[in-house]
Amino acid sequence: MTLATQHLLVVDDNPVNVEMMLDLLDDHDFDHAHGLSDPREVLGYCQAARPDLLLLDIRMPHLDGYGVIEQLRQHFGSDMPPIIVLTAQVDDATRHRALELGVRDFLTKPFKHDEVLQRIRNILDVEKRFSIRDQQAATLEQMVAKRTRELDRQSRTDPITRLANRRGLTKALRKAAMSASGAGLLFIAVEGIDDVIRLHGYSVAERLLKRLGEALGEALDDSRQLGLWGGSEFLVIGHEHTAEALSALGATLLRIFDQDQPVDDLLLSVNARIGISEATGHFDPDRLVQMAALALPQGNGARIQRYTQDLEDQQRQRLHIQRALRGATERHEMSLAFQPKICAQHNRVLGAEALLRWHHPELGHVSPGLFIPLAEASGDIFAIGSWVIEQTLGYIAAWQDAAWMSADFNIAVNVSARQLSRRDFADTLLAQVKRHGVELAHLSLEVTESGLMNDIHNARQQLEQLHAAGIAVAVDDFGTGHSSLAYLKTLPLSTLKIDRAFVMDLEDSPVDRQLARTITQLAHGVGCDVVAEGIETPAQADYLRSIGCEIMQGYFYSRPLPASAFTELCTRWENAPRPA
Repeated sequence: MTLATQHLLVVDDNPVNVEMMLDLLDDHDFDHAHGLSDPREVLGYCQAARPDLLLLDIRMPHLDGYGVIEQLRQHFGSDMPPIIVLTAQVDDATRHRALELGVRDFLTKPFKHDEVLQRIRNILDVEKRFSIRDQQAATLEQMVAKRTRELDRQSRTDPITRLANRRGLTKALRKAAMSASGAGLLFIAVEGIDDVIRLHGYSVAERLLKRLGEALGEALDDSRQLGLWGGSEFLVIGHEHTAEALSALGATLLRIFDQDQPVDDLLLSVNARIGISEATGHFDPDRLVQMAALALPQGNGARIQRYTQDLEDQQRQRLHIQRALRGATERHEMSLAFQPKICAQHNRVLGAEALLRWHHPELGHVSPGLFIPLAEASGDIFAIGSWVIEQTLGYIAAWQDAAWMSADFNIAVNVSARQLSRRDFADTLLAQVKRHGVELAHLSLEVTESGLMNDIHNARQQLEQLHAAGIAVAVDDFGTGHSSLAYLKTLPLSTLKIDRAFVMDLEDSPVDRQLARTITQLAHGVGCDVVAEGIETPAQADYLRSIGCEIMQGYFYSRPLPASAFTELCTRWENAPRPA
């Protein structure tokens, strides 16, 4: 945007002053400058054509400059035009009041022409930068939203059969559960797929599944939804909740498996078992699916079977896991693993992400994806989260004076939404850090977008306190939660993590490559570093390095390691660097 196109408005009750200012602007290539002598006309003028800059006198009859600013603030809010105050008064009270109202600068009468022009150019230059940044943010937000919608669609569709996958079926079940309309399920387990794979290969087996999906779909009306629940497991969702109707439907579908299936030039024979469950009113979708899966006949000659009380054993097992969580840290069942973070430029270990592991004496290794949601639901996440921070700080304290640990070495700890929601989270964390004698630069936090947005006001308070103390904060899974980027302007963030969803298809997806590049540019534009997680191939690492990503993380470099193995990796990395 050139000076000639900049829209300026001069407001002064003295027409002579207005004309003088307009002449000055015209002499210096400001071709779109206008003037008003009646301050009561300013609001209407700005409503009709918002100026890029307003030069406003303070002392005016009828409505002074302060009143004009108040009108503009009420109408335009945060989009109020930038204002330079024209005043013969230079006292502190005038300046303070004007600044409180959002004034950008002052020009003191009598004017010095060079100073007037330079201050105007400065303000317009800043506004241009803000406009470019906002446009970039809006573009990126649209790209993220579009890609998120596409990822959501893909994530709900099985790529082979083009039917709803587990996520899509779960969504349909939740909708039925919310509407209290009840539902009946048929869980269809196809048998013989493994034989087809061994004899004819995976491609034939995939075409067979597609053929079966088409045949099952032809036997169902529009009131029922068919999807692929697992590798060779179909799920049918219907509104019937009577055993007779569901059993009749199951018998109809089983007839499809009584005949050979034509695939290419082959006739393939497979069998199936069907488990049935039903619910009325509100129900738990996960439980209903579990009931149908447990109802699958097990070697008793039957091909259809309804849910029985045996499912309760499975539910008790889940409750057993939840109970076992209580006190797991005190019983020394939990441990930490550390996944290294690698400097992309110098190929050295910059730190790690601390990851929680649980090994139960009876249950064995329990996946974090299973027990962490249970811990959050039960509130045990507070005790477990505190333990994780304590353990991490203990390791950092022990490593702090080690020869291999550099000044910028940093261990990241994941913080859940429930932890961040506590009003004393920052105070408690800082007290833990002080007690361990750990340098604040060696610890950082990773929070998800959804965790931040769960209680943005409290999150801002907690993170600002931690930032002021010197603890860095990273946004994990960036771009997959809230696609709005507003929080980037208001939260003290130091790092954005490109989620593995945007990394795994980099080699084949131009959209993902462009999105990763744009996220990196945005992060750098707001003063953040970029960490890419889920890197599994050299090509992914090379591309992310080429676009300026500073830190790499993923199985290509290392799996999560026990503390001892992690320290060994750090000490030998310089002498035996891994390929970048």
